[in-house]
Amino acid sequence: MAERLGRPLIDTDAVIVERAGKSISEIFEQDGEAAFRKMEREVIEEISKNETPQIVSLGGGALNQPENLKAIRESGVLVRLWAKPEVLSERIGRKNTRPLLANLSDEERLAKIKVMLKEREPNYAQADFSIESTNEYSENHVIERILHMLQFWKNHALDVFPSSGGRYPIFIGKNITPDASCLLEGLKLSQTHEFLICTDTTIAKAQNEMLRELRGQANRCPIFKFQAGERNKTLHNLNQLYSFMLHRGYTRKSCLLQFSGGVVGDMAGFGAATYQRGIPFIQFPTTLLSMVDSSVGGKVAVNHAEGKNMIGAFYQPQAVVCDLSVLSTLPANEYLAGLAEIVKYGVIYDEEFFSYIENHVEEIKKHDYDVLRHLILRSCEIKAEVVGIDEKEAGLRAILNYGHTFGHAIEKITGYELFSHGIAVSLGMRVAARVAVSLGQMSEADELRQNALLDALGFPKTFSINAEAAWNAMAVDKKAEKGTRVYILPTKIGEVKKVSNVDKEIINKSWNAIQAKEA
Repeated sequence: MAERLGRPLIDTDAVIVERAGKSISEIFEQDGEAAFRKMEREVIEEISKNETPQIVSLGGGALNQPENLKAIRESGVLVRLWAKPEVLSERIGRKNTRPLLANLSDEERLAKIKVMLKEREPNYAQADFSIESTNEYSENHVIERILHMLQFWKNHALDVFPSSGGRYPIFIGKNITPDASCLLEGLKLSQTHEFLICTDTTIAKAQNEMLRELRGQANRCPIFKFQAGERNKTLHNLNQLYSFMLHRGYTRKSCLLQFSGGVVGDMAGFGAATYQRGIPFIQFPTTLLSMVDSSVGGKVAVNHAEGKNMIGAFYQPQAVVCDLSVLSTLPANEYLAGLAEIVKYGVIYDEEFFSYIENHVEEIKKHDYDVLRHLILRSCEIKAEVVGIDEKEAGLRAILNYGHTFGHAIEKITGYELFSHGIAVSLGMRVAARVAVSLGQMSEADELRQNALLDALGFPKTFSINAEAAWNAMAVDKKAEKGTRVYILPTKIGEVKKVSNVDKEIINKSWNAIQAKEA
């Protein structure tokens, strides 16, 4: 690898041997494993601070120390070479020099290797990607696979670390879906799992070529198509997915590849969370809205007649792949819907990001790639930061609901057919800002600033709504707490707070923010 990439090679074990003036076996025998691990930690810390591109070979126990893992992850790409226990045992037995595995019979060595792998798996799973190194593959084959994966990994934008533990990567790039096999192999799914692609009838038609590419990358697996549209996001339709999988013998060793927008993303994600008590799934969002919102954060659900997303779970994907090339077929109103959530992130969390959006309105309208990539990246970063602190909406994550309480009321009253989710949220943001101004917690200037940006991007300004009907619709919103109506309201651009039980008259009057003025 070092030779192919023209980079220096550093073997941490070799550095330790050189500095100690004795072999690793001698260090273990004379000084103990603790002394070796201390030297290993010092070497890795030193190497991680070196900004020169290099290839570093790590010992098998290096990741057992959290400090090492942190230093490695912050300084480069971590590649895991793996082989089956039997292969490892045969290789190690050739030299019999490993301190932790020396002088054991074949049976004892294999048994101990299996125990060690099980103990170390949580740490080894932190690798960015994994490559199998069996005796059936040549050295060149393994190197080619790593190089291929490193090309895909150039699109790695960030990692999400849910508060419940674990991590998953987000990739942002152009025309990267045709290389999805790299991701599937790197996540150790391609050889152990059977795939199923979930999409909807609209995306299947609009993205037929890309869908064929993805299917080819996933061992030419079957494709399941939901009927498109929010009104089809129901348990009844989800049950059709369960039946499809059960009739075809899908097991817990299955993996769903979600290739569509937020509706299918929520349904496929909930299907993955519940099919045989949980199987892996990967998000391939095809709309701007799903790229910056529903595909990140692990909230999956279906709707109920009594309210939106009332039946669901918190279930994280294995990865998210945002391929910007699929946005070329996105209708203008769907593009706008995604921009609503992007503006929301600026209002709730980052005034500097809000200013960036204000200063790049024309580029945004022209779908400028660099600007669009930054919008998606920063939006995902903000959501990842929030989810990393509060995965299950116990506190901070509630700020992501800005505009949603009012937006969901609009969606419910209109039967989820008049506006897409993002457009409804944009109207909800206008109403929420008016509530904040009425309560004296936000200035009129900041309300005007928010609305001016929404206007500049082309969002609708008005919608006639019955305030009493909206009040009743909000009573069933899942963001309401028992006996309490909860609102996320801005204090200024870049900051919001949770407010409970606002006077009904203030809420009803605030709908005037979007009521059409009579001539």
